[in-house]
Amino acid sequence: MIYNLLPSDSPSLFVKLPEITPEEIKEKYNLTIQELYDNLKGTMAATGGIGLSANQVGLSIRAFVMYTNFDEKEVEFMLNPKIEAESLDDQVLFTEGCLTYPFLFLDVKRPNTVKVTYTDINGERQERVWKGLTSRIFQHEYDHMEGKNFTMWVSKFKLDRGYTKARKKMKKLKREQKK
Repeated sequence: MIYNLLPSDSPSLFVKLPEITPEEIKEKYNLTIQELYDNLKGTMAATGGIGLSANQVGLSIRAFVMYTNFDEKEVEFMLNPKIEAESLDDQVLFTEGCLTYPFLFLDVKRPNTVKVTYTDINGERQERVWKGLTSRIFQHEYDHMEGKNFTMWVSKFKLDRGYTKARKKMKKLKREQKK
């Protein structure tokens, strides 16, 4: 199943999600963890994303999928993710986008390395240390679990400038589609 993305002003995107069990997911949404993974992965692929949180598609589930190995096209499922430690002394500025905010790209400064824990698709607790892009994707999706998003990490000036560029890109695309 391919889900529809919520609009960026949806109130459910600004709620910190509590931890949840696979049994609660089954009871509340009639989804197994495998079905949730398949649906999120399929939606992420269909929308051209590199990560997707359940709450972006209207499911109040503390879970997301993300690429962890681009060469192998490996996508992992993360239930109840948590950042245990981050490299505050080693931060990197990098341009991010988000499926919830089409055409909006912002330069966001984030720790280059994170130590994380989560429950995987098999119900096993994992502890990982990620660097670079994988670290950034995890942090971006984790923000969604916390009721936050990448627009909150930039100044109002940079956000306004980003929205102006996004509107121009959308107008240009619409003009090209009419041709």
